Amino acid sequence: MHRRQFLEQGLAAGVGAWAQPHFMEQFAKLPVLSAGSGSEEYRAPEWLHTARGVYFDGYSPPVYPNIKDFDARKLLEIVVKLGGNLLRFQPIGYWAYYPSKSFRVFPGLDGRDLINEVMQECRRADIHCYCYIGYGHPHMEVGWVDKHPEYADWVLRDPQGKPYGVYVHNGDPVQRLCLTGDAYRRGIRQVVKELCAHDIDGVYFDAPSGFGYSGICFCETCRRNYRAFSGMDLGRLASLVKLNGLSFDVGSNLPPDTDMEALIAWFAWATYLVREDFLYFRELLHDSNKFMLCHNGDTWSGASLPLQYRIPDGFMVEASDDIPGRLMTGLMGSSMARPYNKTAQMYLGGYNVTSYGEPPHENPSIVHNTNLEDGDEIQMQGYTDLACGNIPLYATANRMFFNIGSGSSRHVQEVFAFMKRTEPLLKGSIPAPYMTIVPTWESLQRWRERKDSWNWPMMSSAMGLAMLDKRIAFDVNPSTEMSEEWLRSQKVIALCGASGISDDDAARLTAWVSRGGGLLVTYDSGLYDAKGRQRQDGGALKEVLGVEIQGGPLTSLPESFYRVVETSPVLGSYEKGAILQADGTLVPVATRGDARTVAECWDLRTGIVRGPGIVVHNYGKGRTVYVSGSIEANYRYDRVPSNLSMLNSMVEFLGQGELQPFKMEAPRGIYGVLRKTAQGDLTLWLLANVGFKDAAIGLMRQEYLPVADVKVSILVPEGRKLRDIQLLRAERSLSWQMEGRYAVATIPSLHIAEVVYVQLA
Repeated sequence: MHRRQFLEQGLAAGVGAWAQPHFMEQFAKLPVLSAGSGSEEYRAPEWLHTARGVYFDGYSPPVYPNIKDFDARKLLEIVVKLGGNLLRFQPIGYWAYYPSKSFRVFPGLDGRDLINEVMQECRRADIHCYCYIGYGHPHMEVGWVDKHPEYADWVLRDPQGKPYGVYVHNGDPVQRLCLTGDAYRRGIRQVVKELCAHDIDGVYFDAPSGFGYSGICFCETCRRNYRAFSGMDLGRLASLVKLNGLSFDVGSNLPPDTDMEALIAWFAWATYLVREDFLYFRELLHDSNKFMLCHNGDTWSGASLPLQYRIPDGFMVEASDDIPGRLMTGLMGSSMARPYNKTAQMYLGGYNVTSYGEPPHENPSIVHNTNLEDGDEIQMQGYTDLACGNIPLYATANRMFFNIGSGSSRHVQEVFAFMKRTEPLLKGSIPAPYMTIVPTWESLQRWRERKDSWNWPMMSSAMGLAMLDKRIAFDVNPSTEMSEEWLRSQKVIALCGASGISDDDAARLTAWVSRGGGLLVTYDSGLYDAKGRQRQDGGALKEVLGVEIQGGPLTSLPESFYRVVETSPVLGSYEKGAILQADGTLVPVATRGDARTVAECWDLRTGIVRGPGIVVHNYGKGRTVYVSGSIEANYRYDRVPSNLSMLNSMVEFLGQGELQPFKMEAPRGIYGVLRKTAQGDLTLWLLANVGFKDAAIGLMRQEYLPVADVKVSILVPEGRKLRDIQLLRAERSLSWQMEGRYAVATIPSLHIAEVVYVQLA
């Protein structure tokens, strides 16, 4: 039987097609297809990997709240002017803007089909196009369904069967949807069929696994299907209606009376339905010779569909406001896409000038799609996205449609022109790291025990920032992609507060260190298992680290410091007796075997030694360093120079004398990302994050200052010779000289970004 027919029958039969004893255990073992598709012959087009995308929003004018000003030809003229070759158009938002038989149709459509109008102009201008659709996104005004009972089964229901849950989107209260119900799932499948019938290149799904948009529905269909899946009564979760949606910030924020067994089963059920829908969508799209993209913001969360990012042909990486955070999320997104030849997009520009929660004069946020005026931040974001290995998606075309304000389009034009000119170097390039930061999927499972994980913040705005400030080439690779092949290419790996680690990953890391790897581990890494439960055996990494964890983190004492008890190269210039800034808390550990404590955690106020602070261990041909607190978190908040120096010394100690891939003499705030091209050359991306960039005042309106005489030294790989060095943005050659194995050059002036292209023979 054709797989799509099977999936259709499963939906028609409710849960009966897959309900069976112990299904939850079997579901956990189901593979997520990583390559190919429903039609195995389909392959996403190669141009998608370097497409210059423009996003035209459908929650804003001229599409919503009316379409009287919409002009497809005018829209495509903007895309061409910007230098784009791909349009993301939104025909599904609060309404359908084509004659849909499933989604509610815009009352003023009058027979128009905006998809056809746009595609006619796209084909004339030789521009590709894919269409946006939400997945469980609220779109009906509160009370609207009372007058349109044909949509009654789309609405989220409380235990009494009444609609509940309001989501404020763009300043308007809208009704939360029953994402897990048969009616909505049947309706959204019909929408995808309708999109496939149009002459488009692909479809994009917003917020799969985004249960925060919906919540737990208690309608009769959901009650019946949940019971068939889990054997439990859905009423056990009745108290969660007070959350008004089910945020992924689960864990410590859950109500005290939450039935965790039933909630864990609900997420297993809900993610199964998402998986079933997405496999169906993919087969339908690929059979229609169309690609499938999705938003990936909710993928890296403990309650989402595992490995969701492997299903579509590509995904949107949720960008951070600040440049270090954008680099972290961007590098991780490209690491998730690379093994499966996926496309990773990343916003260039954004919705709002200021952040959510600002005074009413800055709300609703979506109006900023029409009033953003481009500036330095557009170029900085664009070059940052490219430095990560992702493709930018320009997100403020609505403003240009109305020609509002004085903002120029030259900023995004330059980024797109750069992409077009350097496409052979961008395509297939990979990071060239000295160390890699690894977030673990298992750390996210702490919510199962109603606890939080600090894995991501300790990495993103802490360790990543420290590596950028110290000019250590790094990458970010999730534990879900920590294959044996990938491990063989790594020098140093950092686990920063990676509280949860699976037994399999612990074994892989232990074997990798024994072969010569260097492992840096901080805080509670390995204290919990793959389901968020605290281990009682000393931790998953006790053998390789030479430490046994004695319990959970201790209460913070702000007067705690690290006191060096043994002079060691792991601490660089800091010798025995030195006192260094430390994290105020620590995880209690005891050393084992021949592991050595080189610094202890000492409290200035009481004089108490709280336990080992830094432990060094030789394991096989490799080395490990364990820090019982989080030096990186301390650096995040106060930029202590000794913290930065210690982290640098630890990484180089673990690298066992290997030279850094690049060095730089420049003010702090200039970041470097080193990449290796598919042709075997090197590109050093320089991002001059220097100037007025106070994140507290909002995402945009950042101004960057030029910096003079930035000196870079780039390591020439063994067996290779340097042919030439060019500045790709400036489009000129750069004089250089060899100092040992380093090619040394000085960039006279650096403003916003530059890419140093090292041609090798």
